[in-house]
Amino acid sequence: MSAAVVALSHWPLPVRLIGLLTPGYMLHQIEEHWGDRFRTFVNSRVFGGREALSEAAVFVINVPLVWGLNLAAWFWALSGRIDLALIGVYMMLVNAVVHVVGVARFGYNPGVVTSFIVFAPLSAAVIAATHEPLSAHLFALGVALIGHAAIVLYALAHARRGRAA
Repeated sequence: MSAAVVALSHWPLPVRLIGLLTPGYMLHQIEEHWGDRFRTFVNSRVFGGREALSEAAVFVINVPLVWGLNLAAWFWALSGRIDLALIGVYMMLVNAVVHVVGVARFGYNPGVVTSFIVFAPLSAAVIAATHEPLSAHLFALGVALIGHAAIVLYALAHARRGRAA
């Protein structure tokens, strides 16, 4: 354990914090997906019983996309490209905002607790620790918003196809 602390201590704070994105998502995904709670919630509460998210869609969204993006963010951070690593940070922050805002409409939703206690503070800490220009933050935020919009559009299209069938 002490070797890991020594190995990590030479990295700048933003790099160390970006390295926490994946463990943060692990906690979040336990809250979200244990017992298929998030997919079930979205399909029943958000889409009124229509299948908007399949098990395969949840897998693709979370494993290659979320985990892949976090891995890319980690490598970007290690290579000094904090500007690109911010994409992972803003994906986390937008995810947190969607969960927290969703409480107003749907009440508790699987993932909201870790969004509030892990995602929001970790994202804010990374953003505060970086010295990237505003344009890098706006670019990363734009990519995060487009990514989340793509998921919503997929879910809407999938639910419509299910209704039409």
